[in-house]
Amino acid sequence: MNEGNIRREFYQMLRYRYNLWPDHFPDIPGVKSQPGRPDLVVLHPDGLGFYIEVKALNLSKFKSFAFGNIADGQRKWLSKWEEARPHGSWLGLGTHGVRPREMFLVPWDTWLSIEDQVTHYQNSLPYVAGPGFSTGLQANKLDFSLLTPFKLVRIPPKDRLAGESGWTIPFLDGNEWTL
Repeated sequence: MNEGNIRREFYQMLRYRYNLWPDHFPDIPGVKSQPGRPDLVVLHPDGLGFYIEVKALNLSKFKSFAFGNIADGQRKWLSKWEEARPHGSWLGLGTHGVRPREMFLVPWDTWLSIEDQVTHYQNSLPYVAGPGFSTGLQANKLDFSLLTPFKLVRIPPKDRLAGESGWTIPFLDGNEWTL
């Protein structure tokens, strides 16, 4: 399991459960490489598109997600697109290396505010701010619990659509992308 696997899970969820048109730029013929471009561009057949930068956190090796994992070029791209229109940029985070796995889809502006809160203590977001982390992080519950509103839900295999990854976005209405 790696970032490519997690990106594929986001792709399959958006394509098959929500009928959106996600694309990974290296897979689009004729599109030139541009440093910092997010992993997925997601087109909506009847609405505005958006970008998702996908990141993975291997919890068997790391206990926090380093903010430096998001490159400066990626930050600039996401921020410019978010300035152009609300909900134009998202951060997709997936955990692996332990069970149960978790996936999150966080609005970019929300992610930046989380980073702002946490960087008073350290330059990474702990999975769980427990022993070994700053007492400020622990007291203020500055860890992945901040991402709970953006946590994806696992769909039982019997309820999955053909081709999908088995995740759904609970903060959306039914099967319609409402942003």
